Amino acid sequence: MKMEPVASIVGAPTSRARAKKYFIETFGCQMNVLDSERAGAQLRRCGYQWTSDIEEADLILLNTCAVRERPAEKALVRVSEIRRRKKPGAIIGIMGCVAQAEGRRLIERAPDVRLIVGTQAVGHLAALVTKVEGSDEAVVDVRAPNRPAFDRLAPEERRQRHVAYVTIIEGCDKFCTFCIVPFTRGRERSRAPEEILAELQALAAAGYKEVHLLGQNVNSYGRSRRIEGRRMGFAELLELLAARSGIPRIKFTTSHPRDFDERIVRAIERWPQLCPWVHLPPQSGSDRVLAAMNRGYTAEEYLQKVALIHGASRDISLTGDVIVGFPGETDEDFRQTVRLVEQAQFDGLYIFKYSPRPRTVAARWVDTVPETVKTERLMELVEIQREVQRRRWQRYLGKTIDVLVEGRSAKSEKHWSGHTPCHKVVNFESSMENLEGLIVKVEVTKINPHSLFGRHVESREGSTM
Repeated sequence: MKMEPVASIVGAPTSRARAKKYFIETFGCQMNVLDSERAGAQLRRCGYQWTSDIEEADLILLNTCAVRERPAEKALVRVSEIRRRKKPGAIIGIMGCVAQAEGRRLIERAPDVRLIVGTQAVGHLAALVTKVEGSDEAVVDVRAPNRPAFDRLAPEERRQRHVAYVTIIEGCDKFCTFCIVPFTRGRERSRAPEEILAELQALAAAGYKEVHLLGQNVNSYGRSRRIEGRRMGFAELLELLAARSGIPRIKFTTSHPRDFDERIVRAIERWPQLCPWVHLPPQSGSDRVLAAMNRGYTAEEYLQKVALIHGASRDISLTGDVIVGFPGETDEDFRQTVRLVEQAQFDGLYIFKYSPRPRTVAARWVDTVPETVKTERLMELVEIQREVQRRRWQRYLGKTIDVLVEGRSAKSEKHWSGHTPCHKVVNFESSMENLEGLIVKVEVTKINPHSLFGRHVESREGSTM
């Protein structure tokens, strides 16, 4: 299956005459989107201009994700497609998690690739591009120094105008047996709270309405000794940013259940700036499978955290991830996962079939679950979650909610599209000519399978649903 790009990174052109042009295609998570913004900012500083036309680009970068199945193969298929379209002399580069995991092997399999930029080498992209431009040899940088490298982007260097991604912690120390992140993003490094606050304040001054605090495990913020500046925990950081940043909406992702605690829920209850949405992946509902995954909690302990969320004074939306078909997963293990999904009452759930990742512990185990069984389990769980979600979302019908407007709807130029504080997509009718970037009130008139629909009521800041 072909990977669909999350974004093509946009940058304002420089005034330099006959500047070279770059094109970045981004796959995967929000952190990859942010890394592409960092890459684009560096390239513009050294004279490159962005182009939306891959055929006129002098430099083409694929920012890759290693979470999905067969990521290296998918990246190389895309390279093959690009090779047939690129202009003579254009440089093809691969960055991101696949670059970090595979390194020079990508060049051995695809000689047209001349630049490999690992996850911790993004800050050196300009120098790497200069090096490859002056050489006939490929350039590879997959350094893993585990030193904090948190570039601060000026608001004008960002692709999105109303929502900004800000990394607060990178890497992971959990070493789940299925997960490649510790090998592609390194060990946990927390950014100085003073630096995070200063960046959010600059974004607020520039008119940004929403910030997503990013990390492979945001709940681990400040727990490692690898932290810059003053030491504080995640809940304390949330309260600091809510009180002093000036950003109307603050979201965070992703949370690990092992480190999620009541203090985070209490902070969301106290501060309306903290959006009522928590992404808390259980991965399985079987204690035996959870132990094999090295998740560090039981199904009952996970559900206790869910009870904190659902018992809060604010209506907090819960989303998560589940893997089916993990090595050794029995029918009874899967039934326990079904029961957890029914009990947790997710507003949204991403469900994946297990596939091995290089260098992980689970990759050395025999994949005992047939592909047909994995597919059957996935489809069954999708149907169960669809019904849970349908019932859960009925609570929005007839309610008036706040929507940050991102632009016209992709399906109809007559409608506007945006999202709620609880991270739901909303399409709505309005007679107003331009609502982009505003937080408006929308009355929900219809519940769709994966979005809400409504009508514009008024344009002002309001509730926090």
